[in-house]
Amino acid sequence: MSKSLYFSLVLSSVVSIAASCQEAAFAGTTAQASDSADKPLPEQWYTGSLYSPSPALPTPGMIAVEPYVAAGVPAGTFNSNGHLKTHHAGGQDSISQSTLFKYGLTSHLSFYLLPTYSYSWGGHAKPSGMKFNDLPVEFQYRLTPHYTPSISLYLGFQAPTGDYSNLANASEGVGQGGWFIRYGAHTQFALPFFKHAMRVRLWVQARQPVTDARLRNISSYGTSNGFKGVAHPGAFGNDGGSVELGITKRWVFALDLYHTWSASSSVRGINRFTREQIHTRTGWSGAFNVGPAIEYNFTADVGAIAGVILPVAGHNTSRSIQPQCAVFAMF
Repeated sequence: MSKSLYFSLVLSSVVSIAASCQEAAFAGTTAQASDSADKPLPEQWYTGSLYSPSPALPTPGMIAVEPYVAAGVPAGTFNSNGHLKTHHAGGQDSISQSTLFKYGLTSHLSFYLLPTYSYSWGGHAKPSGMKFNDLPVEFQYRLTPHYTPSISLYLGFQAPTGDYSNLANASEGVGQGGWFIRYGAHTQFALPFFKHAMRVRLWVQARQPVTDARLRNISSYGTSNGFKGVAHPGAFGNDGGSVELGITKRWVFALDLYHTWSASSSVRGINRFTREQIHTRTGWSGAFNVGPAIEYNFTADVGAIAGVILPVAGHNTSRSIQPQCAVFAMF
């Protein structure tokens, strides 16, 4: 199955499920109101889970800001057959800081920006230094009148602002060198769970390359000194769901369950020193991830979250344990 067909099937499934969820949520709310006026959905404050995206903001002029700090601790590699191979000598550790900015342009349309800095070290390589990564920019449009339940669509681009070519060492490669189109769909709804409120999110997102990356010497694509050529980056994306279960109005247990994938990238060129022709492909890769976390909400508009992303299965990809924390605020 081609990646475009796979994504189309997942996207159509999410939209179909989302539409059904909206009907169920509205029906449940109506039935609840008619059956028992004294048992409404409990008031619940949310920060948002570690990984799930969120809908377009509900009010023009509203601003959402969420600074993240995440670490990456190498814990092996999934081979092409899905078997985990541990690295006793250790891989390359990393830490990154990203800040989500979202601004409500209208009651349905929001602008989204996610600048990210990263630093890596270890793994028998020199430290990367502080690096600015590729920059995601999106417009998010909510099809439904409500923030919850809701269906939102995403469309934007990823700018090649991260270093990717002519590097001093491989650890400095934090970009892909090409422009990408970003698109996807998202839904969220809240339901009663015994005497608590539970919010559910489902999403699917993809990034499609629209330009190639010209490479010289050491690059993000594994080339060495003397190389000159072109890389065609592969499409990549993710799909999954999250659950946020209210423990109290302020405390929430969050859980992400999602799949990340990357299509094959190719590199073609020549080594100027040896005159060797080079043509390589990476192959498809993917991982299934679990992200448990705890949220604490100071108010309805300000909260914090801490947890860890754990890759539990995959193929043709490295495995990295990712503890992270964030603070969220809406103005």
